[in-house]
Amino acid sequence: MRDRPSLTVTTSSGRVVITGEDRPDIVVDGKASIEDGDDGGVIVRASSSNLEVRCPAGTDVRVGTSSGGVELRGRLGDARVTTSSSSIRVEDVEALELRSSSGSIDVETCVGYCRLQTASGSVTVGDAGDVDISTKSSSIRVGRAAGGRVHSVSGSIALGATGADDLEVRSISGSVTVTLLEDVQPRFRLRSVTGHVRCDCEEGDDAGISVATTSGSIRVAAD
Repeated sequence: MRDRPSLTVTTSSGRVVITGEDRPDIVVDGKASIEDGDDGGVIVRASSSNLEVRCPAGTDVRVGTSSGGVELRGRLGDARVTTSSSSIRVEDVEALELRSSSGSIDVETCVGYCRLQTASGSVTVGDAGDVDISTKSSSIRVGRAAGGRVHSVSGSIALGATGADDLEVRSISGSVTVTLLEDVQPRFRLRSVTGHVRCDCEEGDDAGISVATTSGSIRVAAD
């Protein structure tokens, strides 16, 4: 096994739970075929079966499923999840790329880049590096991010920003609230066509904060 193992799980339906823990091997509980990948990783394939997989902490993970919940527990490396209609919960990953048509998304910690794309379903992120979140009709909540990009057609947006990197927020309809760490003084560009704009923070030379919405209020506040 490589110093940083990789795991690929594919299934058409059924719940998938992957846990990164202090162990040297990969163990699969559920009806599935297991084979070695060309890169030295492990590939798990199932048709319609609930799967529970335990792997070494820090494993890079790739999951593909049509329907059924996906849960990534413990500490994992770079993670990629593609699903049509599933609720997704992620505890602690190095980086994350997630695509879903529908279903709620809940991410506790993503150390680095966090890219989330969904058509419908609520999005909640605790702590992340730079985010790239794109939705059509979803509420978005981010506890703390370094910066990044958030685009939504409809749905409220609330996020906390450290001001370490530039942040761009775009929305057609829905309120936008940005909460900055104390003493952060970014460059602001705030615009709403038909909504109220309020900024309670002083402007300075830190990273740029750009927020635009067609119909919805904008508020920027200090933590």
